[in-house]
Amino acid sequence: MEETPLAYRAVRGGIWVALSTYWTLAFGFAANILLTRLLSPEAFGIFALAMFFAQLLRLQTKLGLGYAFGQYKETTGASIGTYVVLEGIAALAGVILMGLAWPILRLLGYREPLLLAALALSAAACLEGVSSIAGTLLEKKLRFEWTSLYQSVVFPLSYIPALWLAMRGGGVWSLVVQTTVYSFLGLGLWWILWRMEPTLWEEPWRFRLDLARHFLRFGAATGLWLMAGMLFSQLDNFLIGTFAGVTALGYYDRAYRMAQWPGLLFNAVLARPAFYTYARLQDDRPRLEKTVRMLTWAIGMVAVPLAIAVLIAAPEIIALLYGERWLPSALFLQILIAFFVVRPHLENAGVLLNAMGKPARAATLLWAQVGVLGVAGLPLTLRWGALGTCAAVGLALLAGILLAYRYI
Repeated sequence: MEETPLAYRAVRGGIWVALSTYWTLAFGFAANILLTRLLSPEAFGIFALAMFFAQLLRLQTKLGLGYAFGQYKETTGASIGTYVVLEGIAALAGVILMGLAWPILRLLGYREPLLLAALALSAAACLEGVSSIAGTLLEKKLRFEWTSLYQSVVFPLSYIPALWLAMRGGGVWSLVVQTTVYSFLGLGLWWILWRMEPTLWEEPWRFRLDLARHFLRFGAATGLWLMAGMLFSQLDNFLIGTFAGVTALGYYDRAYRMAQWPGLLFNAVLARPAFYTYARLQDDRPRLEKTVRMLTWAIGMVAVPLAIAVLIAAPEIIALLYGERWLPSALFLQILIAFFVVRPHLENAGVLLNAMGKPARAATLLWAQVGVLGVAGLPLTLRWGALGTCAAVGLALLAGILLAYRYI
């Protein structure tokens, strides 16, 4: 049977991802407004710091196995079986590492409610990791419509217990419950995989040591890129939560989330189809260049107008959506949104480099930003609190965009 043309499948998948993304962004936007009005800045600060520790110790996102499997051209029983075994072990390892780190973090002075939240988020990350295996198998077949449709259904359901708990004074656990329920419901992707891709089950899945070494070698460099991305997006939470307090982190977190709007539109709508499309076109230079130019144009059309609107009306937006008690977030938002216009371009550069089989360069691109954030962030945070952290984020993004243009 003749395969549907790649361009058609990529565009169709992009449309499904776009529709799903617009729905989840709209619903999540509304639900988070309600949660922000119900919960205190301290609750969001504790959640953000707990998420930092859970993600820091999550092994799965450090190995880059999904990218290694996606970039591997053959989809056989051996490649699938090897990927599933490695990814499953990595998902479980994160919970174990968080349990081992508990006494160390307690000795460093972090309180038990924060550590309990971090352990619960590690367990949720394990569930998400198991469901992501099925999602990766579907998306390698460019079946974005099924993953997108399913996520569109389970995402709103995950907020029902969170809102119920928030209205009853659940505090930070309202946010933890939403993440956990969403991760648990994501396991349903395995049922979709079984029904929609029967050919994947025809050949027995088996583990091959040589393929495992290949995936780990490729994934090691990609994992460095993913780890750097995690640190760059969450190291500021650690700095503020540790040295300025969780209340200040709560105000900063709400501003940071809002400043991410342009980047979220790129990541969710373009990045997932882009990686697999870039990987398919890695040996066809003219089509690859044309695709990159189209995505660069799309990013500019979405990110820049949205950023300008938020920059101008930040105090009014904060007061209208979250209430006047959240107005300290407005200044953080204005600073961050001005910087974050360039972030989607940086993320697109990382996706392109990984898809072309150059994960080391993608890792270098992000680690340069992490290095600037870490070196500049500590003294600036100690001197000016969360405002100093904002300045460090801007310096890191500037370093990243300069290096990205050098590479690409």
